[in-house]
Amino acid sequence: MRRTWLTVCLLALIATGTQAQDFASRYMAEHEGDSLLHCISVSPKMMEEILDHGIGENDTTGMADIISRLKSMQIVNAGRQGKTYFKHAEEMARKNSARFKELASYDEGKDHCRIFVREHKTEIVELVLLRQVGKQFTVINFTGDMNHAFIRQLTHTMVPAAARSRKE
Repeated sequence: MRRTWLTVCLLALIATGTQAQDFASRYMAEHEGDSLLHCISVSPKMMEEILDHGIGENDTTGMADIISRLKSMQIVNAGRQGKTYFKHAEEMARKNSARFKELASYDEGKDHCRIFVREHKTEIVELVLLRQVGKQFTVINFTGDMNHAFIRQLTHTMVPAAARSRKE
């Protein structure tokens, strides 16, 4: 009986850990061994360094405020097969619609972008930006303290003006 109880507790702990996995980690796990995909993780310490030494007082884009609110950032990219990777990432986010909701999107010729968010109560805890430009594919995955004003600021910084004007 005790062994059964411990097994159930262990499985519950594993399930909880799996649910907390961010989008980029999950995507990379599904493409384990794929040499075309590369993932870069930016730690909170690295973000602090960027704020302290990289952005400075000349920040006219609001990037310092954006970075100060983030806990982590992961960037997944591939230089080839962008369309295939993009479709799979988009399907993965939509398949998990209970977890992620689409916030914005645009399609401009060979430039495609989707922004998904994961919310916990009233806070946005994760933002996933999927982008395909020709053969290039990129996922930018943010976790941290985000709200809708923060998302608008980020979108203004990252999405081309022509695409923003159609959404606003």
